[in-house]
Amino acid sequence: MNFKKLALFTAIFFSLCSCDFSPRLHKEILEAQGFINTQNYEKAALKYKRILNGVAPKKVKIKIFYQLGELYSIHLDDNNLAIEYYSKILKLSEDLRELVKVEEKIAEIDFSYLKNFKRASESYKRLIQFKPRLKKHDFYHYRLGLSYLNSNEFRKAEKTFQEIISYREHEYYLKSLYYSGLIFFKIKNWKKAIRFWDRYIALEKRRDNIVQTKFLMGNAYETMEELKKAYNIYYSILGEYPNNDVIKNRLNSLYKRRIARKR
Repeated sequence: MNFKKLALFTAIFFSLCSCDFSPRLHKEILEAQGFINTQNYEKAALKYKRILNGVAPKKVKIKIFYQLGELYSIHLDDNNLAIEYYSKILKLSEDLRELVKVEEKIAEIDFSYLKNFKRASESYKRLIQFKPRLKKHDFYHYRLGLSYLNSNEFRKAEKTFQEIISYREHEYYLKSLYYSGLIFFKIKNWKKAIRFWDRYIALEKRRDNIVQTKFLMGNAYETMEELKKAYNIYYSILGEYPNNDVIKNRLNSLYKRRIARKR
């Protein structure tokens, strides 16, 4: 979000609760908004904090906490502090739309920027439990599986991706086949990994994704000492893998190992 959008968003947000303003509070909020308009984000944040130190209605505090979260996540490069302000809204607000929006913000920051996958998984669990079911439910469900995978909680990741795979219409059905294979690859259950990847590449349309998956399958076959299968699958992506020398070296190594076996 650029500063013009943020400023407009600020104006709209506060206009919704302007009836709660005293003249002084209204003036202070306009000053904070003015700092945003001139891209002086540090002064805007400081002004908002000073407003919070005074007396302000709960609704206004919620809007200010949100604005501080936006300022620190977008412009002031302090995502931990952004989450601190967003989290205050979860304790104050009873508006489901606000709660969902803030939970989304926290989850995205934890997952994409802070790499705090354990905390991200807690946010995504809450998001998929909302009733009625949220429009982006499938995305949250998928992100929950990835959060578990990235925090090495493989059993929870496996269970989540299996839940997704059980619904063929799920938006992330195909990707969940791939990541199910990756889970078993990481825990060294090579045969199960290959079974999931066989299903995945039978449906995947993007050739670069197929090539990358076949490379991992080749690794699995090679580890299981199924050298002919490993050789054939590496050969099938020769000239397509991003680093062709890697494939050539694997093929040469496998060829020598197969020859050595026959002696």
